[in-house]
Amino acid sequence: MKTIKQILAVLTIGLSMTIARAQTINCSDLSLLGFGLDPINPGNSLIHIRLGGNSMDFITYPYITIVTDCSGDTIATGSINFFGHQGQTVQSYPVTGDITSSCLPISVEFVYGNTNFETDTCTLTLSTLPPALTCNDVYALGIESDQFNTLVNISIQGSGNTYIYNSHISIVTDCMGDTIASGFFGGGQIGLSTQGYPITPVGNTICYPITVGFIYGNTNFETDTCLLTLNAPTAVVESMQMERSISIYPIPSSNKISISTDQKIYEKNYLIYDTKGKVMITGKIVSDNTILDISQLTNGLYFFKIEDNSGEIIKVVKQ
Repeated sequence: MKTIKQILAVLTIGLSMTIARAQTINCSDLSLLGFGLDPINPGNSLIHIRLGGNSMDFITYPYITIVTDCSGDTIATGSINFFGHQGQTVQSYPVTGDITSSCLPISVEFVYGNTNFETDTCTLTLSTLPPALTCNDVYALGIESDQFNTLVNISIQGSGNTYIYNSHISIVTDCMGDTIASGFFGGGQIGLSTQGYPITPVGNTICYPITVGFIYGNTNFETDTCLLTLNAPTAVVESMQMERSISIYPIPSSNKISISTDQKIYEKNYLIYDTKGKVMITGKIVSDNTILDISQLTNGLYFFKIEDNSGEIIKVVKQ
């Protein structure tokens, strides 16, 4: 009996500590940032709600029940969603109805479950829209790869209450204007943050500068397209981590380039030819990192090719 009491005491203390650590999320932690048209469901809208607190906070089954305008008239309704919302993030909630021309302030009835297993309803009000972001507030910082995607890192300015939605990269072009990657539908991004946007590479190399077509919707219901420029790095060219057997860097180069290959194409001949098809340099791959002197070439665009290597061609820029 004594052992059972001791176990119960430990469980009680543990449960008390767990409850003490659980943070109750209040309506004051929620804020209404803006709204816009739903690009997937024409005639309907998305409402952008930010959850404050910290990144460990989490609400369950959040959704909007009703939206009213400045006259108290119902202008949209929502329905239950089976997802959650994490702290320090913005989430776009769908509602039925076009509310983009409604008079402000609008009020939103928002229902959610918090970490103490309580369901709460908050009335969130938006009286004015924050200043709309422009292309001058958007910057492309660089390209990187994680274990899943190739990402273009985009930074936006504004403030912590500034938000863009349906943001994504449409196309990426290289120094010659050729398409080297395309993007796909994205989500949203809050002001004063940097976010990686996934792209799908369609080319083999990057010659700088590259241009990123970035599309987003702002809080004034406007969709804008920004052309962002990424200039060449000072040392080794950034790699898109595409599956390939050859990589060349730096691009552009004034003197020498390094040709990195995999072992299966050792002892194969290579050639560099100009835009008219004239062969300028020939040689043989002798290691996994062959150094090639291109100082004798005039400035311009050239193409590198390994003979009998499935037609893989890489641009070389001499400057």
